[in-house]
Amino acid sequence: MLARNETIFKWFLYAAAAFACFLVQGGLLQRLSFWGVIPFLYPLAAIVPATYEGPTAGTVFATAVGVVCDLLLPGPIPCLYTLIFPLAGLCAGLLSQSWLPAGVLCSLAAAAAAFLLLDGFHCFLLWSRGAAAWSAGASVMLREFCVTAPLVIPVTLLYRAVFRRTRFDS
Repeated sequence: MLARNETIFKWFLYAAAAFACFLVQGGLLQRLSFWGVIPFLYPLAAIVPATYEGPTAGTVFATAVGVVCDLLLPGPIPCLYTLIFPLAGLCAGLLSQSWLPAGVLCSLAAAAAAFLLLDGFHCFLLWSRGAAAWSAGASVMLREFCVTAPLVIPVTLLYRAVFRRTRFDS
């Protein structure tokens, strides 16, 4: 079991890594557009730590990232990220514990699940309001995931460095 100071240090570094992802998203990636969408790092910042830390800690961290995203990003659906990111974090943590070891491939699979949950929920809400959104939403989800997928590698390497740096029990 980690001492209190070591735990605080570990989660401070994870938060700093998420902040770095937020800065890259807001500073650089907002200006880039491929296939009509921009790369979207926020789900990666929420789910990649869950692949290293497990479902419980990953869900809590993803909830915190979701709250920050809801405060930062204007959107038509209030609390969208606060609702979806914990589910994505839980899926990522369970995926890394049961099927794939934490790493790039696990992060890629977890990112696909996160985009499916996020855009699927958004489409469901639009559909419940009477808008035909399933085909357009699926197209946006696929393009958004394809544009963001190459960024899984640097984000995973960033969080892996934090995980290895804060592994005090070895």
